[in-house]
Amino acid sequence: MEITQRTATLSDAVALLTWRNNPNSREYSLNSELILMNEHLEWLTTRLERIQIEPFFLYVADHKAIGMSRLDVMSGSVDKFEISILVDPNQHGKGVGTRILDMTCGTFFSLYPDKTIVARVHRHNLVSQKLFTSAGFQLVPSVGDFLHFEKSL
Repeated sequence: MEITQRTATLSDAVALLTWRNNPNSREYSLNSELILMNEHLEWLTTRLERIQIEPFFLYVADHKAIGMSRLDVMSGSVDKFEISILVDPNQHGKGVGTRILDMTCGTFFSLYPDKTIVARVHRHNLVSQKLFTSAGFQLVPSVGDFLHFEKSL
């Protein structure tokens, strides 16, 4: 399956919210509550205003959105970006997350070769832990329910 990467837009709102509100996605999310469309549209509109500095990608295969990745500057840091990845639940188990992470890292490090990507992964989310360690992310000291993984060039 050929996957292409493009910049996310407001027209992606329904797909993004559907993936985010999926029970499997919410189970390990920092915020596990359902998000309403009006809240999501307000957040997405504001988030897209920062897209030139903080990348936000949508991934497409066969003319259908299959996942997203987003990199947000971490609070209190100019050198670290936190990554978020969502995959369409219909694509789970097909290696899509691995390909999205690989494409995201490639694009990010071509833009910001001196920056670090940080992934916060719930301690019980073994699939995501494996995803990030397989992609070369290193586990760093962490406290609480979320493990921190980092990757730099």
